[in-house]
Amino acid sequence: MGEKKRRAAAAVAGKGSEGAALAHARRAQSLAAQSAFGPALGEMVTALETAPHLDDLWAQFSALVRFFNFRHPTDSRLRAVLARALDHPAVDPGDLVRPISSLALSRPESETLDEPLLLRLMQDSVLRDAHLEDIIATTRRAALLGKEMPLETMVAIAHQCFNTEYLLAQTAQEADAVERLKARLAEHGDLHGYATYAAYRPLHTLDRADALAHQLADTPLAELARRQVAEPSEERRLRGTIGTLGSESGAVSAAVRAQYEENPYPRWIRTQTSFSAAPLAQIARELFPAADVRAIDLPTRILVAGCGTGQNAIATARRFADCSVLAIDLSLASLAYAKRKTQELGISNIEYRQADLLAPGELSERFHFVESSGVLHHLEDPLRGWRVLTELVNPGGFMRIGLYSEAGRRHIAHARKFIAERGFDATADGIRRCRAAIRARGEDEMLAKVTRNEDFYSLSGCRDLLFHVQEHRFDLPQIGEMLGKLGLRFLGFEFPDNGITAARYRDEFPRDPSMTDLDGWHRFEQQHPDSFARMYQFWAWKPA
Repeated sequence: MGEKKRRAAAAVAGKGSEGAALAHARRAQSLAAQSAFGPALGEMVTALETAPHLDDLWAQFSALVRFFNFRHPTDSRLRAVLARALDHPAVDPGDLVRPISSLALSRPESETLDEPLLLRLMQDSVLRDAHLEDIIATTRRAALLGKEMPLETMVAIAHQCFNTEYLLAQTAQEADAVERLKARLAEHGDLHGYATYAAYRPLHTLDRADALAHQLADTPLAELARRQVAEPSEERRLRGTIGTLGSESGAVSAAVRAQYEENPYPRWIRTQTSFSAAPLAQIARELFPAADVRAIDLPTRILVAGCGTGQNAIATARRFADCSVLAIDLSLASLAYAKRKTQELGISNIEYRQADLLAPGELSERFHFVESSGVLHHLEDPLRGWRVLTELVNPGGFMRIGLYSEAGRRHIAHARKFIAERGFDATADGIRRCRAAIRARGEDEMLAKVTRNEDFYSLSGCRDLLFHVQEHRFDLPQIGEMLGKLGLRFLGFEFPDNGITAARYRDEFPRDPSMTDLDGWHRFEQQHPDSFARMYQFWAWKPA
């Protein structure tokens, strides 16, 4: 067979394998909708083995596998797929925390940190398990006090401690030992010593840190040095390159800014960055097929109001085809983090500016799409902020809004009351003492529920979750009233749970096929109060 024929045969075979893989993926989706999650996972593994080059399959696998608990030893095919998923751009590593953590915890405790998938995961995410946190704290302490540990294990622990912003408490004995270690490293450094120190404090707090990062560049600590020395230095440089719009609008804005200058949130390492981009109009039609709305196709101008450390802005810039994004936030520290991550990923269609969305200054342009998720409920007057954003939307444009649910955050309200009664403050030490007190109250189901929240396991996350300087919560009748006042039309919710909540609502409220009746959703939430535990995430349309 000639070269031309071989290539043609390979192309045909490739198309055939893609077709087979997509058929497996469709079966997986159907099985998941029927709550047959085990068979669905099997179909997805087969799909990925058949066509591993299809990014959409990895995204589908990520959305499915995050709900699983696994036991050791697990199927070698699944283990191979999980290993590849850990580095795939279509996968958010956060989706792998539960499955890989459960796999590691099913091993004997002395072998938990021998799980290679867990050690890799610890570099790029925050683990969300109290037992794992205790194992890491015990291992870290033992290494500091002289027990020999594998270098790979200590490097993974150092990454994890840095990712959580050194949330773990330490004893006075540990504090003294860290000081002695720092003095020893100034005289004579070694890889184990640097890794152990980095599990307690960032490497940039050592003398001559820049030279140290260069020294470690060809060692197993190279990535650790890059994250703990080079990246913080780059963020300090980037602060001076970010322009400003307007000025702060009041005391609450100043307090919120101060919080995020101290603790930029979230401190993410990797996120999903590979999307099948589509025009705004197409995405709106696919999400809300019953909505009779028109939208422009291309190009799309987008505002992300309250972009934080850039996760949402980056996802949005990759999700919508031929778009340009203006991302604003109060906190320069957060914006510098976001800009560094954006440059690191080679994304060129996002511009970052410092601004208070209540007073956006000379921002006179109008946008086809405005996104503000998890921001308005931290304003002194959420409706006023939402009105400012609505005025920035072109007629016929869209908004994607995220607001806290009163029912979904009832356990957070309970915890905030617990904190106020005991006088914990929003310092690092206060947050550590608060977490210890919450963990000690295992009989209190509402507090126990707080410990299952991913934000409980990092310093900035815990501060945002439990110590925020300003928090409003809503119910759906209130949101409906605000939509009416703003002249916006509710299009529907976006759910992060593979369509499970939407399917349940459709079964219980068949007379609302478009799923846009907020009174119906309110009754549904009263029956299922955890449906919006993260927040209400929904789209609205501004009529032309």
